[in-house]
Amino acid sequence: MDSRFFIWDNPKHAIFCLVAILMGIGCINVFSASYVSAVDMFGNGFYYLERYGIWAVVGVFCIFLIRKIGYRRLLSRRFLNIVYIAAVVLLILVDVFGATANGAQRWLRLGPLSLQPSEFAKLVVILLTARNFGMVIKKKRKVSLMRGTGLLVALQTLFFAFLVYKQPDMGTSAIIIGIMFMQCIIAGTSWLQIGGIIGLASAASALFIAIVPYRMERIRVWFNPWLDEVDSGYQMVQSLLAIGSGGISGTTWGQGTGKFFYLPEPHTDFAFAIFCQENGLIGALFLMVLFIVLGWAFLRIANNTGDERGFLLVTGASLLVMGQSVANMGMVCGLLPVIGVPLAFISYGGSSMLVTMTAIGLILSVYDDEEKQAGLAREETEELRRSRFRMVGGRRGL
Repeated sequence: MDSRFFIWDNPKHAIFCLVAILMGIGCINVFSASYVSAVDMFGNGFYYLERYGIWAVVGVFCIFLIRKIGYRRLLSRRFLNIVYIAAVVLLILVDVFGATANGAQRWLRLGPLSLQPSEFAKLVVILLTARNFGMVIKKKRKVSLMRGTGLLVALQTLFFAFLVYKQPDMGTSAIIIGIMFMQCIIAGTSWLQIGGIIGLASAASALFIAIVPYRMERIRVWFNPWLDEVDSGYQMVQSLLAIGSGGISGTTWGQGTGKFFYLPEPHTDFAFAIFCQENGLIGALFLMVLFIVLGWAFLRIANNTGDERGFLLVTGASLLVMGQSVANMGMVCGLLPVIGVPLAFISYGGSSMLVTMTAIGLILSVYDDEEKQAGLAREETEELRRSRFRMVGGRRGL
């Protein structure tokens, strides 16, 4: 597990370094993108930056806490039952007491801060699939969603997705189901079941989009946002204008115009557009390279993990961090419809930050365990070599 990774001694050091760089970039971008709206709304241009810093510190604490506990304890049946029930309770509380913003009821207020329980549901699904699918694989069986453990996990995931969909948040509910689906593929579910799932999911998505007019409109403007550039396509048009105006080298930091009440949500879902405007194509490519190398480090850890549950835990956490990042960049650039997915570290969002950092903590916990197991194996080998040496020495003495 200690093999070199590019310029670093191992993937763990690479992850720490890359996360620190991305968080530094995120601090700068959130401050720039949110300054105007923060002054207008709160009279304090540092409002969102201060909260980004608070969530970042809490997130770092989560990484070390997860590593201290260890992923094997976190995947115990008792712990999973507790976190699943807690997640369900939080999602129900959102439906009853949740704060509403932009027509959606997705947040629980905690004094000056707010929590989005649907973000934590993603982590619970990763834990559920890692434990249950991993145990099936360990028994040399194929994961099936039609019976046994696989069916139970599928029903639990669908219940999560249903509660999130009611908020309403179809994008997040689709991500929750998507995480389980990708874990099924990785775990080796039969292609017949995978094909059936794709068919059912496609039909269900088409139905849920068709029965809600604003979703149909969102798909329509995705193909051509200039069809309604002052209303339903406004956000995408402003995002593309911000990216395009950045050119090759950007407008220089702090000089982007998109945040001056042109681009909605410039510090959250569309923070990448402001980053591109102020840093240009060069900055965007640099940021993408950082994410690619980070994903590669995750993949290295997954490939070197011997425990089936640990392997699926790393793949699930990696899918969450990297998948959402790719989806956000694609959404901001118009390659995907607007679905409200944050860009890890670069977008402002307390719940998103905590979930991302917890996911990284889970990956590092698996790495720590593999390092520990490798160290024990080396000690056993060394002790065996010494005992053989003593045995040979004793015989020679005779």
